[in-house]
Amino acid sequence: MQVDTATIKNNGNSNESACACGSGGCGSHSASRTQHETEHNLPDRFQLLKEGDRVVEFGSGLGNDSFSAAMAIGPSGKVIGIDFSEKNITSARKELDSIDLNNVEFRHGNIEAAPVADEWADIIYSTCVFNLQSNKQKVADEMYRVVKHSGYVCVSDFVILNDIPEGLRKDAAEFAGCIAGVERADIFMDYFRNTGFEKGGIVEVKKVKLPDEILEKHLDAKTMDSYNDIDSEDGIFSIVLVVEKPESCNAETCCHNPDKHKN
Repeated sequence: MQVDTATIKNNGNSNESACACGSGGCGSHSASRTQHETEHNLPDRFQLLKEGDRVVEFGSGLGNDSFSAAMAIGPSGKVIGIDFSEKNITSARKELDSIDLNNVEFRHGNIEAAPVADEWADIIYSTCVFNLQSNKQKVADEMYRVVKHSGYVCVSDFVILNDIPEGLRKDAAEFAGCIAGVERADIFMDYFRNTGFEKGGIVEVKKVKLPDEILEKHLDAKTMDSYNDIDSEDGIFSIVLVVEKPESCNAETCCHNPDKHKN
């Protein structure tokens, strides 16, 4: 699993909104797109799903993505949405009561200690939540624990290739909150490498177009041009990461091994 900075640079399609995180594809799945996806015109990132899958969403918010996933997997599947905000959980459950879906459940909890059994999920989704966590490694570990062997984890968030000014980071976070914890792409990938994921990588990249009024507060004209150039490595990138859990664990990667991150 490697970070291909050339791919990030060359595929950094300009994007009009910093909130495009997770707007596109999340890799591929061995099964074809389900009837539910076609009927409901679901986002491309749900192409991983197939009928009957078990899905967990880390950071389910108001439940919109969980509802979409539930439509894709059909009544034989199950979606569990987890969120730390009791208000979000209450709102999501209220919305669930008003629609015809019986395969969704929302659980209040911290995704650093997800309230889901080991190896329960076929697929885990997380959209613009990972960067906001205080212990990202623990969240990646929990994803590894909860997903089945040969299952997938799909994370949509932001990365950088070159460091950005702290003032710009702060102002950009006001524009899109999940930029607050943005890190270099190699560091972002290391969280998933360290916990045992071996296959997969970044499958989609879009360069974020921040408003010029934000950029000009922190950058000179030349650097602003570089941030706005889709072929430049400067700026912030919206990415989709898809990784696959190995068919089996060894002593170093086992999710129950407390020493696996120690050198």
